[in-house]
Amino acid sequence: MSVEPGPPATPADDPALLERGHEAAVLDGALAASARGEGTAVLLEGVAGIGKSALLAHARERGRAAGARVLTARATELETAFAFGVVRQLFEPLLAGASPERRAALLAGPALTAAAVLEPGPDAAVIGDFAALNSLLWLAVNAAEDAPLLLAVDDLHWCDPPSLRWLAFLLPRLAELPVALAAAARSDETGDSGPLLNQVATDPAFTVLRPRPLGRVAAGRFLARTLARGEVDPAFVRACHDATAGNPLLLRELARAVREQDLPTDAAHAGYVVDLGPHAVARLVERRRNRLGPRAQRFAAALAVLGDDAPLADVAALAGIDPDTALRCLEEIGYPGTVRDGEARAGDDGGDDGGDGRGPRRVRYVHPLIRAAVYTAVPAAERARLHRRAARLVEARTGDPARIAAHLLHAAPTGDPHTVELLRRAADRSTAVGAPAEAAVFLHRALEEPPPAAERVPLLLELAEAAITEDIAGAAGHLRTALRTASGPVERARIAALLGEAATYVQPTGQAMADLEEAVAALEREDGGVPAQDLRCRLAATMLFTAFASRAGRGELPERMPALRRLAEREGPGARMLDCAIAYQDAMTGRPDAAERARRALSGGLLETSEHTVTALALALAVLLLAEDPGAMPRLDALMADARRRGSLRILASVSTVRARGRLQAGQLAEAESDAREGLDAARIYERAGLRTTVLGPVVRAALGDTLLLRGELDEAGRVLRGEGPAHLLGGPRARLRLARGDAPELVARDALEVGRAAGELGVLNPAVVQWRVPAALALHAEGRTEQARELVAEELELARGWGAPAPVGRALRALAALAPERNGALELLRESVAVLSGSTALLERAAAQADLGTALQAAGLGAEARSVLRSALDTADRCGARPLAERVRAALRAAGARPRRSALSGPGALTPSELRVAELAAAGATNRVVAQQLFITPKTVEVHLSRIYRKLGISARAQLADALRD
Repeated sequence: MSVEPGPPATPADDPALLERGHEAAVLDGALAASARGEGTAVLLEGVAGIGKSALLAHARERGRAAGARVLTARATELETAFAFGVVRQLFEPLLAGASPERRAALLAGPALTAAAVLEPGPDAAVIGDFAALNSLLWLAVNAAEDAPLLLAVDDLHWCDPPSLRWLAFLLPRLAELPVALAAAARSDETGDSGPLLNQVATDPAFTVLRPRPLGRVAAGRFLARTLARGEVDPAFVRACHDATAGNPLLLRELARAVREQDLPTDAAHAGYVVDLGPHAVARLVERRRNRLGPRAQRFAAALAVLGDDAPLADVAALAGIDPDTALRCLEEIGYPGTVRDGEARAGDDGGDDGGDGRGPRRVRYVHPLIRAAVYTAVPAAERARLHRRAARLVEARTGDPARIAAHLLHAAPTGDPHTVELLRRAADRSTAVGAPAEAAVFLHRALEEPPPAAERVPLLLELAEAAITEDIAGAAGHLRTALRTASGPVERARIAALLGEAATYVQPTGQAMADLEEAVAALEREDGGVPAQDLRCRLAATMLFTAFASRAGRGELPERMPALRRLAEREGPGARMLDCAIAYQDAMTGRPDAAERARRALSGGLLETSEHTVTALALALAVLLLAEDPGAMPRLDALMADARRRGSLRILASVSTVRARGRLQAGQLAEAESDAREGLDAARIYERAGLRTTVLGPVVRAALGDTLLLRGELDEAGRVLRGEGPAHLLGGPRARLRLARGDAPELVARDALEVGRAAGELGVLNPAVVQWRVPAALALHAEGRTEQARELVAEELELARGWGAPAPVGRALRALAALAPERNGALELLRESVAVLSGSTALLERAAAQADLGTALQAAGLGAEARSVLRSALDTADRCGARPLAERVRAALRAAGARPRRSALSGPGALTPSELRVAELAAAGATNRVVAQQLFITPKTVEVHLSRIYRKLGISARAQLADALRD
């Protein structure tokens, strides 16, 4: 694309852009960069009225002149709970104005789901949060296919959270897209999305511009141009500048007041503006409002309540006046000085009151500060009454649940069942487009209405379901309220099950376990047939999940297990969920039949993937990984693909965390790091929402830390493992990091033994789960406490053999060899370790054992055998990207008289895992866009990967890929 803005306009030509040359130039540069395919983001930040909107208008005008496709949105205070409200403003007009062919192109590929986000039907299927974000990203990519795209968002501080989440999703990918983002936000206003807004506003992709107040000279020029009176007396300018602190909006309002009153701009009249001070707009608006007649005052209030771009007919109806009177009120208020024409919305059509075939005439205040001044001047009780009437008007005109609910949020509760119904409809739509947190806002207001008594418990459950993704502690509170209110054991059991599920993500307490136990006991007394029995199994599984997440109830687990095993012998999804929980508990203690139970849990397809089953599924697959079941990774890959199709962040977080551990075990270190970082990003999102950090965060940090450790990135591993977390999860990787760094043996031993104590208190005995004895033993041996070290490793070997998986057995044998008093004994132990690991999925464990065996063989004078074993170890270490192990093996090979090959710099072996995935898809005929969609990256990333792939493979064309990969 060769679209470039022309020479920058002189900002001084426009009074609104006085002293804004730097900001205008940066915005022009962002547009030029987007035309080159290098997306850029600019954030204009400052107090209200400082000129941010004028700069955005400049960017829009320059973008259109340069041939960019310009999409605009302006967030409003009224619509902060309107899910994807800003995103809809950006993209709805684009789709509404597209021909059928163009619409199909815009919604091609993953972007198809965006249609359901922007235009949800009454019975639309629920869209996962990731699916919604990804589909909107691809809609932007498709929109920028034939021209660079400018997204201009004003008043970002009032942006609805789902739209902010999408911007946060877009920003890290922006540099690879022909898309410019220009946004404006007040520095003194954060709305209800403070943390999320801060995350977006501080993203490194943003260039932040903070326009300064106008200087006194510029203020004089501004007044002269705005008043069109030539020079303004310096004393009058000084008074205006002092009263407004150089704020352009306040200066403009002052100039308007001067014009309205035909006030001379000399020194004698400077006192007029002295008393206005920092609240100039509010005071000027109030003076103006007091001069209005009663009908115009009602019109002004109605427009302030209805918000931006309100249909003029609705404003008239809310004010209780006829259309002709409304037009006169418009002039009386000040058109276009105070009120101007609004922008048409997607869905506007003929049959309008504007008479031009473009839909209803819409109006808005020229600036949010003016609307706010009018709005706050209306008494609170009158505002609430107007909002309820506005809701009825919107319902009659559009039936849009979210726009109706936006007014009901500000209306006083009256116990109206229809209001409850409307709020629930709005919540349903928010949930359907992947915005459950906004659904929770509507449902909470519905509870305040309040609903009829019979609807209270179902409404509480809906609220808890909506809140659980972002405010799990709040969801648990709603569930406890529902539990106190519910009648009947089955209803109470369902609530208790949800409460237990929430308790696995927030700090569980004895109360959560007590609620579950009480619900199980009540169900046991209830003859509810098969559904009740299946619910009993689900509750029992939830009890175990709750116990896993804390110490609550762990002490009683051994005595509970026999009854739970009998309960799990039933059929149905609840019983299979219970199998998952029992299998995990058995794996912790090292029972060898745990894997068979996990296989049974996953058989028959009874446990479908959902938000409620993902914990069970993830734990069952974790058990199969611990058992080195070769079917575990294909199952995880399928579950990950399903999670991506569903677009659920919660499912993606759980599955990516487990798969990271599986890939680590298989020696796929680059892929393991990728999965772990994805899981860590998701865990951080949950932690910001108030989740307990000991559930997702530390588990994935441990996997990432171990991965980085094996890749030789010790400093980064240290940063990942730093911070709080349970010793049985993070202590093992920390001890191994100390060992790799060569820390003092006493420190390694201290950390490793602390892990053992923590694991023992929790009943975790399986060495495949928590690895602490080997690093402790090696450190004790270095301190001269070899006998104690041998005892630890002997215990490790006994427990590992009891579990039966090769990796912990091979690891223990290797450690015993390091402690063996004589060479021959060490050789036999290492040969056995390599033999045990020959059929293991743990490739790096086998390579490490081969490295030790090769070194021992060379020391024993068996050079030829040593070189053969070491070459095999080097091949595995290189393929896995385990640099420290590879370098150790190379040194051993050189000591054995061999010339070890260097790491591959060209050919298929030189490709990174990410490059190899791109190469394989491209070789199979996938286009760059299809590759990007399948791998969840941008088309430009695919281009970058392919250029590196061609260079490493020594080829120049896509058609050569298949042959090059076979070489």
